[in-house]
Amino acid sequence: MHAARFYPNDGLRIEDVPKPEVGPGEVLVAVGACGVCHSDLHVMDGDLPLVEPRTLGHEVAGTVAETGDGVALDVGTDVAVFGGWGCRDCPVCARGDDQLCNLTNWLGIGNDGGYAEYLRVPTVEYCIPLEGLDPIEAAPLTDAALTAHRSLRKADLELGDSVAILGIGGLGEFGVQLARLSGYRTVAVDREPSKLDRAETLGADATVETSGSVPREIRSAAGGEVDAVVDFVGVDETLQWGSNVLGPDGRLVLAGIGGGAIDFSWNPLVGSEVTYRTVQWGTPEELRSVLSLARQGRLETTVEEVALEDLPETFERLESGDIEGRAVVVP
Repeated sequence: MHAARFYPNDGLRIEDVPKPEVGPGEVLVAVGACGVCHSDLHVMDGDLPLVEPRTLGHEVAGTVAETGDGVALDVGTDVAVFGGWGCRDCPVCARGDDQLCNLTNWLGIGNDGGYAEYLRVPTVEYCIPLEGLDPIEAAPLTDAALTAHRSLRKADLELGDSVAILGIGGLGEFGVQLARLSGYRTVAVDREPSKLDRAETLGADATVETSGSVPREIRSAAGGEVDAVVDFVGVDETLQWGSNVLGPDGRLVLAGIGGGAIDFSWNPLVGSEVTYRTVQWGTPEELRSVLSLARQGRLETTVEEVALEDLPETFERLESGDIEGRAVVVP
């Protein structure tokens, strides 16, 4: 089969590799689509170091092509693949937080991913039936929407609370939609006017372009300090902006992996008793909730289909910010 393999010392190659074989309890999925994520750029840059060649790609939806012994899932079933693979044998996995078990086991990092024609999934529990959703539109739901969903949950907001969403890319678009569905007052923040226009279309109450005094403009747009900030960028600048607009007992949730940092100390410019926390992906159960919202027509997905052979060029466009919504590889 064709696959996009990353070699730590030699970059990305589109090449032929053996089709995976499945054993007892495993599922072989014919990949219908795999979302192109910024996380893959970090892997290729060495921020998440790989020690051996790996097929990348972790936002996968497709069709069951083959099952191992003991799997009660029909061949031909369209599924979304949960990618935060855990060991399935520890207290963290037992409580349902598989993605927190060990990120080196994740799909596309510790195991071969979805930039390929077929994907071996270690357990049927990670194959969630789409029940009518289009695999191409569903693929980004498995990370971009799932991470946004968990980020807003961890922001601990109530109806009518205010939230600033920093970065209106693949994740931020879902963040705006999910905040609107939950009844939060939402300020969308980005450097690109076109992305802010998109945020307004998706239900943001206000937008802020990052060309001026961003904290002041966020407070002005929100009518004061905000209850929470969800940072889908994660660089020094966005973390500072977020810290400077939180009100008392405010929460800053970091989902972006831009490598930024902020001094975690008492600061008179930061709200009283604020909380900082990180988010890693989401759980299988949370993915089921996201898919349910999509089936109800309550989530809009913007996708651009690209061929596997076009993946290197797509990564360049992603790095330069030249992709609206989510690019998805269709093998």
